[in-house]
Amino acid sequence: MDLNGIELSHLRYFVAVAEELHFGRAALRLHIAQPPLTRHIQLLESRLDCRLFERTSRSTRLTPAGELLRDRARALLAETSLTFQTIRRAANGEEGQLTVATAPSLMLGDLPKVIRVFRRKYPHLEFRLHEMATSAILQSVTTGTADLGFVRGRDKDPHVDAHLTWPDPLVAIVPNDFPKGPLGLAQLRDHPFVFFPRHIGPSLYDEVMAVCRRAGFTPTVTQEARQWSSIVSLVSAGMGVSLAPQSIQNLLPKAARYVQLPKAVTTVRIIGRKTGAANPAIENFLKVCRDHFGQSR
Repeated sequence: MDLNGIELSHLRYFVAVAEELHFGRAALRLHIAQPPLTRHIQLLESRLDCRLFERTSRSTRLTPAGELLRDRARALLAETSLTFQTIRRAANGEEGQLTVATAPSLMLGDLPKVIRVFRRKYPHLEFRLHEMATSAILQSVTTGTADLGFVRGRDKDPHVDAHLTWPDPLVAIVPNDFPKGPLGLAQLRDHPFVFFPRHIGPSLYDEVMAVCRRAGFTPTVTQEARQWSSIVSLVSAGMGVSLAPQSIQNLLPKAARYVQLPKAVTTVRIIGRKTGAANPAIENFLKVCRDHFGQSR
């Protein structure tokens, strides 16, 4: 038995004849002439060193070997087709895995909507999301354990690129018994601040401090907390005031008062590693993000 020269096309031709049990009808189905089809079947029988069909002037029927090959060939062709479809989807970023890291506060905004659209559009792709501090996101992206990261702030890291950037308004968080009326950022200068330690998110920390300095003061942080829920709760308890991305107001909407501040914004960026093998699913995800968040870079 010499299996050299047997191709998938031979099996496809064989299955057509095995199902039609008529060389003429099989040739029409395959859109080829009958003589070449006959030669392909003869070549297959020669390579396998066995007869696959019993042919008479009136009928064509399968031999026992032909019946076995028909069943195995059908399964092989179906598996091969599935494999090639999977490979094509992987090459197009529609199959495989995409890992995204994000600051928890962004999950309080529109990011869940974007993820829902993406997963509906690419159902064969395994999507993984990890919530972590900005410093951990930078490390995950640079080491390749995350394909993309959602971070706040404008700091420059030589190992990452910003694929997409957009502004996100800041709000003041004040206790519910804080004096009512319009509130400007400068009015917070004499109040103690509740904020997170700088090492958790240095970029956002520095950006918020810069916003305050432009308003003419540097906040006095008298109480630190690692979670936004704790920051809001401490403000509610009268420990001070704070500044936060506006999505934080969805976390504990009644625990404190959230006040819009004109021209006070933070920056959201989607970052990726500068070097390394590109995951084709990245561009598909970025396309969904651009459609939702805008085209600015």
